Amino acid sequence: MMRWSEVRSLYPNQFVYVEDLDSRMEDGKLVVEEVAVIRALADSPEALDAMKTAKDRRFIYHTSHERVVMDVIAKPLVRGMTP
Repeated sequence: MMRWSEVRSLYPNQFVYVEDLDSRMEDGKLVVEEVAVIRALADSPEALDAMKTAKDRRFIYHTSHERVVMDVIAKPLVRGMTP
């Protein structure tokens, strides 16, 4: 478990594949405080490939960002259609 500032120090200016371990909602945005680093990613193509497998609380983020803040988009409810 690492704070985002530690991740930024260890992996400067690169993409990392991480898992959210501690986060909170703030003004409709998800603010991530602590993560587990799964692996550092060498370049943008590798980051795009990793995005295909990222799910649940795992995501790709670039360490150039001072904080991990993401918009939360609610999935619309879909009702069954009747004939």
